[in-house]
Amino acid sequence: MKLSISLTIILFSLTTIIAQAPKEKALLWKISGNGLKHPSYLYGTIHLMCADQIKIDSTIKQCFNSTKQLFLEVDMNDPLLMVKTMQHSLMKDNESLEQLVSKSDYDSMKTIFENNSSMPFGLMGKVKPIMLMSAVFPSILGCSPEAWETAFQNLAKEKNIPLKGLETIDFQMRVLDTIPTKKQALMLKEFLYHLDSTKKGFNDLLTIYKSKDINELHEMTVKDPDFSNYEAVMLDNRNKNWLQIISKEIKQKSSFFAVGAAHLGGESGEISLLKKQGFIVTAVE
Repeated sequence: MKLSISLTIILFSLTTIIAQAPKEKALLWKISGNGLKHPSYLYGTIHLMCADQIKIDSTIKQCFNSTKQLFLEVDMNDPLLMVKTMQHSLMKDNESLEQLVSKSDYDSMKTIFENNSSMPFGLMGKVKPIMLMSAVFPSILGCSPEAWETAFQNLAKEKNIPLKGLETIDFQMRVLDTIPTKKQALMLKEFLYHLDSTKKGFNDLLTIYKSKDINELHEMTVKDPDFSNYEAVMLDNRNKNWLQIISKEIKQKSSFFAVGAAHLGGESGEISLLKKQGFIVTAVE
């Protein structure tokens, strides 16, 4: 690309226009170049895993310790995070799950839900159906799930660096609200009626995640029939919003970003978007 100044400009322009999805298999990526004084890092997480599967190795910790601030999807230090989550968890207009499914389906869903969670189904009737799925994940995983985000939150606390959010919990909940409650109820019904295949699907996702194949993870996500109609609002639009924050913050100080791994892969993923902005994004591990 250094044959001549004009050729360099042409090739660089083409590269930024048609930047492709990353080919390397990695969860940890270094962001450099484009005038940055110090590198920043991007890490792909999965939001729920068994605690013994969440391991921050020496390479991750070394990269993390070289940065000055942590960004997660939301600020987990927000003292009102739980309150806001609960406020947004209820359906509007006094709607209830019993109104969204038939009585026979409701009764069957109640039995399956209560057999696979510690929560009484009747008391959860006004909670948005999509939110109820998380209560069953301990049964699916065979453990009490924890999040990578909690591990990074603890690291930030140890290092005494600020933790910030790329978006607010209010925004995240509004994104979920783009899925109509009737559709959410159908998704919950299919989820509960097919727990064996749900468990297999999640195990397949975990296998891909552990292999660090972020493109395959992205493809698996967008090909999900329940997700396909919401790809733009769930992934693409949020990636573009985050890019504005990431590109601004890394110019000011070295930063560590930990977001869902599905946001990294693909041509519209965060890595490709950063490359289009002229940054050098290289796989670490």
